[in-house]
Amino acid sequence: MKPFKLQVVLEHRQRLEDQARQGLANAVQQERQVVVEIAQHTQELAETSRDYEQRQLQGMDAREFILYENQLNHKRQLLIDLEKKLHTTQQQVLASRKALGDASRDKKLLEKLKEKKAIEEKQKLQRLEMAQLDEVAIMFRDEDGK
Repeated sequence: MKPFKLQVVLEHRQRLEDQARQGLANAVQQERQVVVEIAQHTQELAETSRDYEQRQLQGMDAREFILYENQLNHKRQLLIDLEKKLHTTQQQVLASRKALGDASRDKKLLEKLKEKKAIEEKQKLQRLEMAQLDEVAIMFRDEDGK
């Protein structure tokens, strides 16, 4: 019976590990983008708040007051939504890290199995070679004895 080739399975595991690594990279990139968005909108909220306070000191009509309040409420809600999105992306990063760890562990186990099988095959070949050398030695010995 022909021995099972582990290389094909090992290559498949390598592809799975590469996919998991790419998934982690994508998740980390999304997380960074959300963090940048949060920082940007936080800065915009602070600037709008400062403008609002200055306009209040100078005096403003009711329409401007309502516009500023709406804009501030919108920015606050946007930041709340972005915080939720950040939490989701952080969960994706954790899941991707776990998937990568699992894929790496599976690949390493298979590599060790492949190495073990290679060692076993080498030992088997050495035993066969020794048996053949013993037969040859016995044959020459029998011929010398005749």
